[in-house]
Amino acid sequence: MRPRTIVSALVVVAGVAIWFLPDPAGGPEGVWHACAVVVIAIGLWATAVLPEYFTALVFLLLAVTVGGIAPDLAFSGFHSTAAWLIFGGLVIGHAVETTGLGARVAAVIIPRIGTGYLPILAGIVAAAAAMGFLVPSNSGRVAILVPIVAALAGRLGFERGSNGRAALVLAAACGTLYAGFGVLPAAVPNLIMVGAAESIYGVGIRFAEYGFMHFPVLGLVTVAGLPLILRALFPDRPRAVEAAAPPAPWNRGQVTLSGLLVLALVLWMTDFAHGVAPGWVALGVGLLCLMPRIGVEAPSALISRINFGPWFFIVAVVAIGAIVSRSGLGGIVSDRLFSAVTFVEGADLLNLAIVGAIGMVMSLLAGVPGQPAIMTPLATEIAAATGWPLATAVQAQVLTWTMAIFPYQLPPLLLAIHIGGVSSGALVRVLIAMTAAAWIAILPLTWAWWSLLGLFG
Repeated sequence: MRPRTIVSALVVVAGVAIWFLPDPAGGPEGVWHACAVVVIAIGLWATAVLPEYFTALVFLLLAVTVGGIAPDLAFSGFHSTAAWLIFGGLVIGHAVETTGLGARVAAVIIPRIGTGYLPILAGIVAAAAAMGFLVPSNSGRVAILVPIVAALAGRLGFERGSNGRAALVLAAACGTLYAGFGVLPAAVPNLIMVGAAESIYGVGIRFAEYGFMHFPVLGLVTVAGLPLILRALFPDRPRAVEAAAPPAPWNRGQVTLSGLLVLALVLWMTDFAHGVAPGWVALGVGLLCLMPRIGVEAPSALISRINFGPWFFIVAVVAIGAIVSRSGLGGIVSDRLFSAVTFVEGADLLNLAIVGAIGMVMSLLAGVPGQPAIMTPLATEIAAATGWPLATAVQAQVLTWTMAIFPYQLPPLLLAIHIGGVSSGALVRVLIAMTAAAWIAILPLTWAWWSLLGLFG
């Protein structure tokens, strides 16, 4: 029997044992039933003993049966704009590949980026990070960038399964994700945290304030460190590529899709004016891609050519965050974590590390998108114990989003590896390396930067 099969069996046994625990005194009823289902789902995802989408469907079934979760909460992932952003992203990414638009853009890029492996990775990471200021959606950026980068990898001689292809795709995906945590509208967790802080505390966080606080560190570590990490994890070099033939004339599909992508970019960049969430923009553009006489593919592509397995996975991940938060499980876990640690007023680096450890555990339970709903209400306790201003205590959780070690914690990366044809094992290697970088570089640099700005009070 394989080790991961043994581990997954132990996780299921642990989940069953948790289900039989008595409700905590004074706590919410049935919380351990919800906990049991969450633990089983996370364990199966982490060990990958079953396909992720199959585990997702098992989780949804268990949640509404043995978990005692109300159906509207268990299936809340289907109501989330993040899920429909992924849905639209899958359609858009497929269209970029099938129309040949990605290959055309890649052919334009190749002569301009040189032939060195590290410079190519650095250029992709920098471009991905810069797009965070233009497109307020990690998944939207992934849907546009990854098919182009996958085509670029092919032109450079990196076949599916090669180190080079994995490195290039993950440069685009992780470059947009990690740097995006430092740009206020560029990622879902940012917006959830800001919305929760405003509704709970009346604390408004401005675009410039947020960016000045976070992007200098997150942007620097991403742009400077990620290419080096990828080169070390996936050593390779571009193959000699024959000179490209003169490009064929633009076909109707490429022209149409280019127009639709421009439309999506404009709507994403101006969401502050029209109020339409990025998820609905992605869904609308995805449907236009499949619209008869207008789109670039037949509507039947939805059931015949596009694999929506990852979408069910992401829907379940989003639902887990809501379940952990609204069932009371997040509060119980956070209370026990706080009782196990001691903040020291004035020891700001130590306190930041404690917040990092708590946030890392909470994101294991709820995923990064679900974590801010649990961590933000704890800011008053953090502020009281550390002596920090409330705004600093609220935003200390941001650095913990870079400490995810499993793919299920970061849904946009799941979309990226699906579109780019990269294994989840390759992604896990990068996540572990970036978690190490978060503890070694991001955390102390954040402490130094915030100390310089006087944000600890």
